[in-house]
Amino acid sequence: MRNKTTGKHTMNKMTKGALATGVGVALLLGGGGTLAVWNTAAEANAGTMANGDLKMEAGVGTWTNAAGTVVNLATYRAVPGDTLTFRQPVTVELDGDLMVANLTVTDKLASTASYLSVGEAALTDAANKPVIKELTKDSDGAYTAAVTVKFLETTGGTVGTKATNDLGKIGFKLEQVAPSK
Repeated sequence: MRNKTTGKHTMNKMTKGALATGVGVALLLGGGGTLAVWNTAAEANAGTMANGDLKMEAGVGTWTNAAGTVVNLATYRAVPGDTLTFRQPVTVELDGDLMVANLTVTDKLASTASYLSVGEAALTDAANKPVIKELTKDSDGAYTAAVTVKFLETTGGTVGTKATNDLGKIGFKLEQVAPSK
């Protein structure tokens, strides 16, 4: 068909639509597609999942010196070579089929004193035996958590004399370990 104003040949809308439809069908069939797809769905009724839990309650802790004597940090005067141990009763509850957890020391030292060294958390059971494995869902119960702070004996000169060290933020954290495969 010829356009009356320009004199050029033009396609009418019907021809353009038919051509586009034909190209689309050819692409679907040629590309392995299909014109109609049936499908259906059904609910799986997979059930409800219940989550576990992790709890730790802490009692009042005490500081002792290397001789095992209970000390009051406010009045105790540490010197190079001293070792102080903080012991705190804790009760743990672990709930989860693959639950595994470790006890760690938090805020090891608010003071950045180079002459102090803070150890890792140690855990003993009710019979005062060391717990050297990770805790599991079968580990519920009472324990004693401990951490040792050492005034390094290699501290020389007058380093640290008359200083105060904030040990009040030291604490214990029970942290879940991701289940192994």
